[in-house]
Amino acid sequence: MKTEMKDRIRSRRLQLDVTQQSLAKKLGVSRVSVTKWENGTTKPDGENLHQLASALSTTPEWLLYGQGEEKKDDTKVMPFIKTPVAVPIISAVQAGHWTESYASSRLTDVVSWTQTTADVSDEVFGLVVRGESMTNPNGLPSIPEGSIVIVEPNFGQLDDLYGKIVVAVLDGTSEATVKKLVWDSPFSYLMPLNPAFKPIPIDGNCRIVGRVVQITQNL
Repeated sequence: MKTEMKDRIRSRRLQLDVTQQSLAKKLGVSRVSVTKWENGTTKPDGENLHQLASALSTTPEWLLYGQGEEKKDDTKVMPFIKTPVAVPIISAVQAGHWTESYASSRLTDVVSWTQTTADVSDEVFGLVVRGESMTNPNGLPSIPEGSIVIVEPNFGQLDDLYGKIVVAVLDGTSEATVKKLVWDSPFSYLMPLNPAFKPIPIDGNCRIVGRVVQITQNL
């Protein structure tokens, strides 16, 4: 899916949970300037372009053309040892009804099983991610196709989920989807981690099934 520069700026800002106001303050420009960049009225150039790329942890080439070298990932992985818990892997369709039917599904309808070391309840389940919308070309977090996400249905208050990866079911669909829940006042979105895919506006048109607490990948 081809995107424009304005889409890449906005999607990347939302991915980082940065408001227009805070981004403008960091760059030393007005919020109106950021708004114009995101609606395509104007484009950042010169020093603004380079500062914007740095603030969004990407490169000017990616903002301009959707390509170019990515910034190196400096994330460090620390070992953590905990007794694993068995987790049923279910289908995206089953996920939409998991909280109501998990007791019987654990015994008869699971696709397969995996394990997790996260703190989870008995209702926990796993999903295999399909598609490229959660593959982040800018580094982490990224959930490539084929990854297994561990989902906790007991997530507490909705307000606690903003900025987190969730599993949701949109009205009129039967399959659950994995996205990042983002609040960009006054709107909420289900945000793909891949900026080539557009955010999904939500306004009472979806149900949050659970929060992703762990991601595993087969190498």
